[in-house]
Amino acid sequence: MTDRPSIYLFPYLRLREEVHFGPWVLQPLDSRKLAEPFDDFGRTLKALLSCFRDEAGQALTTATLVQRTEPELDHGEPRENELSALQAAVLFAVTDANAGHGNEIPWDAPTLNVVTAEVATFFVGELTALENGTFVRTKGGTLNRRIIGGGTVHDDFVFVPAPEGLVTIPDLSLDGQLLDAVHRVSVEALSDDSAKTTREVWAALHWHGRAWENSPLHTMPDILVQLKTAIEALSGKSGTASGITALEEIYRSATGTIGADEFLWRESAPRFSREFNGKTKMYSAFGHWYWYLADTRNAIVHDTESPVMEHDAAGSPFQGNLFRIAERVTREFIKIRLAQLGYPEAALSPSSRKHLSIAQGLGKQISTISPSHA
Repeated sequence: MTDRPSIYLFPYLRLREEVHFGPWVLQPLDSRKLAEPFDDFGRTLKALLSCFRDEAGQALTTATLVQRTEPELDHGEPRENELSALQAAVLFAVTDANAGHGNEIPWDAPTLNVVTAEVATFFVGELTALENGTFVRTKGGTLNRRIIGGGTVHDDFVFVPAPEGLVTIPDLSLDGQLLDAVHRVSVEALSDDSAKTTREVWAALHWHGRAWENSPLHTMPDILVQLKTAIEALSGKSGTASGITALEEIYRSATGTIGADEFLWRESAPRFSREFNGKTKMYSAFGHWYWYLADTRNAIVHDTESPVMEHDAAGSPFQGNLFRIAERVTREFIKIRLAQLGYPEAALSPSSRKHLSIAQGLGKQISTISPSHA
């Protein structure tokens, strides 16, 4: 083990309160204390923040610092896996925070301030270099990346512009139990002997997070393909028909449990017909919607067609804007899978957790989503 070799920071994440999960603490920085730091670490942190620019081009005065409650892992794959799990957990919790206290995002509410993936941008800086004032700027990505400048964190000319897709930095409350479940499942998924289901959840988390990127180059067809890929990963099937069966089983596992009414799935929903190659088959409301998503994805990929964004199916809980429904369905499946992997409260809203706690305190038996060995 090594002790505090790096500083971990979410520069654009503003938290209302501290959050503990796994070996981590997400700590909102007090801008008043940073204004007059009392030690070397505080001075380094203040200088580092001043290098970052917010969505309006102003220097940052606060951020979210990541602290460990356990000794730091040595450099190597386990440490990298743990940091990847940390990023995945924060990104999923940030995007889920758009929904507030359930699974439905109030897209048409005038007060909605949509939070995108850019808010979960993660920075890792080596402490020795930062405490000595060294700061190196890079540009580019996987295909072409290079150093474009540098200096010290105390130089006025050294700055990091905000991500292009960053539009807003609102104050957020993140779900600690959801963070913990995603982090633990992600660490397991990245281990050498991980189970298939955890790897499917990891893949879905990746594509769901990509769908929330707000770059001007990121189009709605891109987003729909990414969300379809996320849902397909959770099904464990490459075919749509077999995928529907697998995904319906995931949804049905929540039937009769506390919080089941917070998911879009309704066993009592009407069935719908689908015509293909001169044949007509009947499907559940979900199956009918999933075929529409699959057909839209195929039209985008194979025919470069612009998607028709409205799924028109009167009486279906899956009727409506294709992106909004696909994003919600992806989050719901991920949460149910987390519950099946041993974290039942990750699938519950705060109000359902409160009801569960009260009922358990009174000795009442309340059903939650059962662990699965899939």
